[in-house]
Amino acid sequence: MSSGAGMLLDPTQTGALYPAGPSARSAARARISLIQLAEILDVAEDAVITTDARRDIVLFNRGATVLFGYTAEEMLGRSIDLLLPERFRARHPEQMEEFARSPAPARLMGARREVFGRRKDGSEFPAEVSISKFGAGADLLFTAIVRDATERKRYEAAQRELEHLRAQAELADAQARAEAQLRETARQREQALAELQAKTEELRATTQQLWQAAKLAGVGELAASIAHELNNPLGTVSLRIEGLLAKTPAEDPRRRPLEVVEGEVERMAGLVANLLQFSRAGRDQVSTVDVCEEVSRTVDLVAHHLRKHGVLVEPQFAPGVPHIHADRQHLRQVFLNLFTNAADAMPQGGRLVPRVRAGALPDGRPAVVVEIADTGVGIPAELKDRVFEPFFTTKEEGKGTGLGLAICRRIVQQHHGTLEVESALGAGTTIRITLPTRPDTNVDRLRDAPS
Repeated sequence: MSSGAGMLLDPTQTGALYPAGPSARSAARARISLIQLAEILDVAEDAVITTDARRDIVLFNRGATVLFGYTAEEMLGRSIDLLLPERFRARHPEQMEEFARSPAPARLMGARREVFGRRKDGSEFPAEVSISKFGAGADLLFTAIVRDATERKRYEAAQRELEHLRAQAELADAQARAEAQLRETARQREQALAELQAKTEELRATTQQLWQAAKLAGVGELAASIAHELNNPLGTVSLRIEGLLAKTPAEDPRRRPLEVVEGEVERMAGLVANLLQFSRAGRDQVSTVDVCEEVSRTVDLVAHHLRKHGVLVEPQFAPGVPHIHADRQHLRQVFLNLFTNAADAMPQGGRLVPRVRAGALPDGRPAVVVEIADTGVGIPAELKDRVFEPFFTTKEEGKGTGLGLAICRRIVQQHHGTLEVESALGAGTTIRITLPTRPDTNVDRLRDAPS
């Protein structure tokens, strides 16, 4: 009689499983009970094997089939010694007889030595075995519950290795602490010298800033004194250019150079106001701005400078970039400073890639993102956090005031945007500007923002 993968011997083959009853009805009840028992044991994941007093197998469940690789048909009626490695078979009969004589109804094997099982393919595995006995004399039955202990052994080995590594780490940590204590005295001696050097560098930087501030103050006074004189000739030139543009058809090839000149005149008129940003407040001129167009116009204004430095410009404008509300002249000053800095960072020429796309600010507000990437010399990591400081410059002495990026950051902040720098020495620099697009998030406050 079989039940799934497990199997019991037929009652005609052994009387051990089906005790004789007073009637056929009681024998049937016993048979049904054992069928149900076999079905229950087949559900168990562990191997369950029952032998008679002669060590012949009378029950072999589904778990035993999975663990040992034999089918129930192959094992029923055969000796359980087949499931033991050769080196354990000689003593096995004696051990079973000893257990049969003992008063204990059950035993956990492997307490004194390791127990192994042998699969059909000849492979061995460490096992956990609990064995129990039922009945007496010729009707004595032994039931073994067998579990593969391979994973548990591996876990225990891993735990032992972990403990060993932990002990080694603790020893190494103790050695490191001892070495650190030995180095502490030398570090303390060097600390005083380092502090003195830092104070000296701080004093030098402060002196340089004061000198730059005094120079900037002089420039501001000069700009204020000549602003009126500059506006008159610039106004005249602007009127003449407007007159020429009015007479020049849109398809005339001469119109584009005139438009460039007009933009340059506008930029010259705005330079005085930009010079005064750190000395007195100016008046913002907020309007709807097409950022892609402003980037293109600024490229045109510095085209000669870029060509002189051997810089190839490769604009990348995403489709559908929304307009923003901003101060056109201020934004153009930002782009002008960044393009000029990029050209100065590529003395041997390179690529300048202005990118414009739609994006979002960290708080989720819709925005326009402008990235200006170059293939220049890059910024050392230790200086990247200082490039926005007023009067700090990485250029040679006399070639920069250190105010360009500071002005750029102030303008972007006034527009309630963000300005970030990504750079690596020898790998170029990318400046990322993110400006909000909605008027109520930047226009009203921009008009009231201090310059």
